Amino acid sequence: MNKDLLHHSLSIVDLPDDGLTVRFYDILFERYPGVKPMFSRDTRQQASMLRTAIVSVLDHLDDEKWLASTLGSLGARHATMGVTEPMYAAVTECMVAAMSEIGGDDWTPEMSREWTGALNAVAGLMLAGYPARDTGAA
Repeated sequence: MNKDLLHHSLSIVDLPDDGLTVRFYDILFERYPGVKPMFSRDTRQQASMLRTAIVSVLDHLDDEKWLASTLGSLGARHATMGVTEPMYAAVTECMVAAMSEIGGDDWTPEMSREWTGALNAVAGLMLAGYPARDTGAA
């Protein structure tokens, strides 16, 4: 993971008043309207929490233990809310779309690739926190 590129690219798109994450939710609900009932009508608080989470993850990229513990716990909470594995791909898609839109000409394909990889890694750590499912295998 290119930490410098992740930090730099976030600085390009991190708008005041959680504008990036607010736009992310707009795109998510446009593309995946079926997830909208999982959220309150006013997503501003959720957008603020998401922005804080993104910054925290970037601040801890070198701390594998923190990442696994924190994101695993967050994943466990998301599991209780009905978040399914395919929803993580939708989140990655919509976050990168919001970043690309806001970044405009300053946003590069390399930034999109780096964020896609980073968000997929976050999803993997969150999914690792999901309760084990009985597969019926012995």
